[in-house]
Amino acid sequence: MKKFAKWVRGSRPFNHLATATVKTLFGARSEFAVKHLPRTGEVKSRLPNGRVLRLTSRGDDWVSNQVFWREWHGYEPETSPVFFRLAESARVVLDVGAHVGYYAVLAAHANPASAVYAFEPMPASFERLRRNVELNSLTNVRCVNKAVGERDGEAEIYHPATEVPVGATLSKELKRQLPEMETSLVSVVSIDSFVRAEMLETVDLVKIDTETTEAEVLRGMAETLKRFRPSVVCEFWTGPASAHAEVFAPLGYRCYALARGGPRPYDGTAAEGNNYLFTTRELADFSG
Repeated sequence: MKKFAKWVRGSRPFNHLATATVKTLFGARSEFAVKHLPRTGEVKSRLPNGRVLRLTSRGDDWVSNQVFWREWHGYEPETSPVFFRLAESARVVLDVGAHVGYYAVLAAHANPASAVYAFEPMPASFERLRRNVELNSLTNVRCVNKAVGERDGEAEIYHPATEVPVGATLSKELKRQLPEMETSLVSVVSIDSFVRAEMLETVDLVKIDTETTEAEVLRGMAETLKRFRPSVVCEFWTGPASAHAEVFAPLGYRCYALARGGPRPYDGTAAEGNNYLFTTRELADFSG
């Protein structure tokens, strides 16, 4: 009976009628609906520059569901508006841990003249990423079916046993904490080697979300940071103090904790969603 109810909830005609009706009546005020009535099919939202962000889902994607209920900035609302502002002037953007491609698509729409590289190692998530790029008719996004780490090679990646897994990680420590996670073998590339191979002349913006291996990603892009000084939006579960001291501060970066009220200079207090911005740019360039 539970499986049948789930099937009915996800069936396209019923789902579209139910979600549209509830959204019209309550908007996103019904947290129960947002959590238990995920939208299937295409969702779309108009961006500040007039372009339309489109994502597709089978009711298995929290990102698309947030966009449907809360509009384009409803997913990670402390981070997405800042990222969009930075992406508007970015010529080359790297989305590390792209998942279904929300930030890659957002960057490509923010500046259609940019080149966006989206890295995603998990096969099902990668296919959804490609589908979302196609759905938006974007020609400035290249999807790279690899994980990103400190050095090139192969590694075991650990992930939930779901169709489009959230939380895939190269971290052996996280695997020990969550032994029920499944294991797959993936190709790994460092940002420095990728930048050299592609002969990129600049990197202006990087988003990193690799579920606790962000420090390894940063070590693998030391040359890129020194050469181009890109702004970096990065998730840290335990705070960014170590990375800022060791990697960013010597290069003249400032650290901001991302919050719904706007970026604030990092003072040791955890950011909403554990997302931080490292940049050499002035606050006025990406806030407000």
